[in-house]
Amino acid sequence: MITSFRLATSADLPTILRLDQEIFGVYGGQEDPNIIAARLAVFPAGCAVVERHTDDETFFAGYLTTEKWAELRDPALDEDPRETHQPEGTVLNVTTFAIAPGFQNQGLGVELLDYTIDLARREGCRQIVLETARARKFYLRHGFELLKERDQRGFPLYVMRLWVG
Repeated sequence: MITSFRLATSADLPTILRLDQEIFGVYGGQEDPNIIAARLAVFPAGCAVVERHTDDETFFAGYLTTEKWAELRDPALDEDPRETHQPEGTVLNVTTFAIAPGFQNQGLGVELLDYTIDLARREGCRQIVLETARARKFYLRHGFELLKERDQRGFPLYVMRLWVG
């Protein structure tokens, strides 16, 4: 299979919402569909789709949404990017980083992370910040530092940072 990345579009929104519910809904971490739609509209350059291709088919394998901030702070679920995204910011906040269950443990997470780091550099960001409930070890293996642990919606979230330039 061949992997490709492309900018997400509004046509991808139904699939993104299904995947968001499938991955994050099991523990209450899914986000408001209107917020996800706003991310696609406010910062389309920061939203990507991961696809896997065979000779006959193309599969939706994951997606990424981000926004830029002027300074480092704690991320939070369901923040409205119309209020928080700052086009001249130097902090790339990863709002969602997801690989579909059927495509996990195939190296796609690493490829998506590489794409994210390249995105941060292209956008003039010096650091990436994110929060994760389940992938703390993955991010630590790839150079992120743990900034803090906190609870939101009754489950632990780990706020993490990677310096990129």
